Amino acid sequence: MKTFKRRRKELAPPPNEHPTAPLAVVAVDPPPPGVPGAPGVSEVVGPTVIPQIVVGSPSPPVEPSSIAADYRSLPFRPDAVIDGWSTDSLTVRGVSLRGHLHRYNGAPRQDDFALHHLPDGRVIVLVADGVSGAPQSHIGAATATRQAAEWLHDHLSADVADTDWQGLLKSTAWALNERAQTLLGLAEPDPVRAEEQLATTLMCAVIEPTGPGRLRAHLIGAGDSVAWLLSDGQFTQILGGKAVSESGVASSAVGGLPRGPTEVTPAVADVHAGEILLIATDGIGDPLGTGQGGVGNLLRDVLTRPCPPSLIEFAHAMDFSRETFDDDRTLVAVWPRRRTTDEAAAPPAPRSRSPVEGLQ
Repeated sequence: MKTFKRRRKELAPPPNEHPTAPLAVVAVDPPPPGVPGAPGVSEVVGPTVIPQIVVGSPSPPVEPSSIAADYRSLPFRPDAVIDGWSTDSLTVRGVSLRGHLHRYNGAPRQDDFALHHLPDGRVIVLVADGVSGAPQSHIGAATATRQAAEWLHDHLSADVADTDWQGLLKSTAWALNERAQTLLGLAEPDPVRAEEQLATTLMCAVIEPTGPGRLRAHLIGAGDSVAWLLSDGQFTQILGGKAVSESGVASSAVGGLPRGPTEVTPAVADVHAGEILLIATDGIGDPLGTGQGGVGNLLRDVLTRPCPPSLIEFAHAMDFSRETFDDDRTLVAVWPRRRTTDEAAAPPAPRSRSPVEGLQ
């Protein structure tokens, strides 16, 4: 079988900028009242123009283009997907964004992710990155996350350590073969054609609460998607990432599904209050590097505040502009949640009516 490589040059790790270097955020003054462009509703509070965050030198500004004719218009592929919620034990945020290059040339977003809360309280996180050399890898990424989520829903062991991880990857690989058969009108599944058209990475995490403010994550991966633990301002890699040569240059070669690894050894990480589990594609991993540059500063600033960011704040931060880093980006962040006795016993606070008509 062929091993696909991303259509871009070898990437050197980003320079270690000074950790305290300020982030570039362009200030936009609101127009004065009574002039064209001024807010039409006096009760609106806060800026309505939110500039893109810039880290270092920016990429050229891009207005997203529609999906080009070279790619299938179905299934529908949005430019961005945002998800997130809280349970009694954790808060999760996820976003997947089309990169500047794909927004410019009309390629679909090749990343995908899925979040799922199981009835027993455990949470599944799946992150996939379609391989650039496979023309329909966006369909492959979507197929992989959906199939893996369904498999885990039906087959996850009561003791996560007993889960048949190899069975999970084999089931997902077979789903890619069947999807390629339907997509290409083949008489029977063809793993070679499936890899040529739908190749994708996959990172899977099963997260279970182990006590107040404590989580345990079991992770497996196929390909170069990556997971870190953000603790005390430091990014510690748990699993995945690009292989780095002796010269210090990260390889752009990608191994993933449907080929899959021959052996699967899960990584297990305990996440305590004040720490954050991060799972991402290389669109985040490459500019983050060791975490000591501007992108690391951005993530520390946004993710380590007393409360997790809102969905929109999270997505806006991940849509930062930085020169040469224009790949699709997907990041899922998980915070342990410690509920006090008073908070758990108190009824939900009533929501006040918004002063803006139509908003509740």
